[in-house]
Amino acid sequence: MIMANLESENPVANIAAMNHALVLMDGGKLPEPQLVCRLIAGLVSNLEKPHHEIATKRGFRSILKAISDAITSNNINMDSKGEALHAIQCYLMNEALRRIQHHASMVRLLKVPDQLTAVKVMYTFFHSSPGIMNDTRYVRAFASLMLSPHATVVYACAGALPSLSRVVPGFAFAVARAYCNILIVFPPQLSLQIPSVILILDRLKQIRMTMVDHPGFDNLAMDVLGALANRNFAVRRKVLNLAVSLLTPRNIVDVLWFLKNELDLAATADIPIEYQQMLAEAIRECQSAYPESIMRFILDPKYLVFIDCICYIQEIMDHNPMLRAQLLKGILRALRHVRSSPVCAAAVWAVSVCSESLLEARGSFDAILSLFEDLLKRRDMEKLINGDREVEHEYMLPRDYYGVKDRDAQGDHLKPWLVEMEELLFVHIGLTQQADGCYAIASSSKGSSSSEDASLSIPSLDHTDNLEILVQSGDVLLADFVDDILSMLLEKARV
Repeated sequence: MIMANLESENPVANIAAMNHALVLMDGGKLPEPQLVCRLIAGLVSNLEKPHHEIATKRGFRSILKAISDAITSNNINMDSKGEALHAIQCYLMNEALRRIQHHASMVRLLKVPDQLTAVKVMYTFFHSSPGIMNDTRYVRAFASLMLSPHATVVYACAGALPSLSRVVPGFAFAVARAYCNILIVFPPQLSLQIPSVILILDRLKQIRMTMVDHPGFDNLAMDVLGALANRNFAVRRKVLNLAVSLLTPRNIVDVLWFLKNELDLAATADIPIEYQQMLAEAIRECQSAYPESIMRFILDPKYLVFIDCICYIQEIMDHNPMLRAQLLKGILRALRHVRSSPVCAAAVWAVSVCSESLLEARGSFDAILSLFEDLLKRRDMEKLINGDREVEHEYMLPRDYYGVKDRDAQGDHLKPWLVEMEELLFVHIGLTQQADGCYAIASSSKGSSSSEDASLSIPSLDHTDNLEILVQSGDVLLADFVDDILSMLLEKARV
């Protein structure tokens, strides 16, 4: 009778079976050995039914625990003891995994035994079912436990990392990125255990070679560098060491760019010299790691003027990705108005970033080559004439160079190349800033740019004014920069 009610689809019958079984077991009557496995299956089935209330499920769990205790204490003699215990263990593990899934970011706040159980459960499931890697909640939960305030939990995670990294494809990469992302936004009201963070960062560095085949590996160094937001010197040093160990020929430029910007900010802010020295050391390591992959202009001290303009337009592009195609066409159309090398470099860089498709990359390559071919030839000729001597190009422009204001509304000095950058974007391309802070391109500009397919239309210097003068100036630094951008576009076009 109990089994029939337990296996019924009727919830009332299920509850009646539970109550009957509880009374029998409280009275010391245990199930027949031949019915134990069937009884366990019925209990698990009811525990997984969503319509049962919490109190009802608590009753089913107590029966399951009583059966487990009876088997392990040999009060139930049965041949299939191992099978029965395995079925109970599988249910308990699945239930624990579901709890972890629903509270991924909060597992580090559980009691220590529960956190250790969570580590064990995920270790087991990552090994037996690597497919759960596709559920980011499990990855986030494991990364969260790596930031547990309890050292025993952190050591358990650190101990599991090497084994899981070897047998679970993509595990090390996913956990490293999740860990650094959590570290960036770690709630300030919670105390961060610095020794534990250092331990995990060291362990991630040790297992970095298991990450190299992941398609997103090139982006990992930048994810890691975000953890520099933590102001602890020891953590920052480990973050820099880990980021440098994740360098590739394809991410070296972005990493170096980030570090140089961070160093510039540190130099102008009230930040201890020790951090600046750490950044400078990391930059030297980057430059020595892949010297052949670093754009030549980045190593030039004058590149900071280029970076000024590039950062200006990059911020707009990052926050307004839907403008990519319109900006690509608009910049190619407005390049003829460019008057200075820094603004030209930023425009050419933006064209390369906005050129995402093969057709766009090919069209942009042809357009830039056609506009700057003379500049590249002049650069090559000048280098032949001057040998190894560098030709200086200082970008310290006179205050009245543009015939416009040299201070903004607050009276702060406005760099002339940024004034020209604004003119290019807001006047010649038609960019406008909306009330919500987002940007749009005026309808008239949008219409005119849409009629010119950036992948097909090849501009010419025959109808330019300012750009032609700039090209004829023979700026070697600009030529080197354009040459590197052309190489990037050519690589995109060949994919």
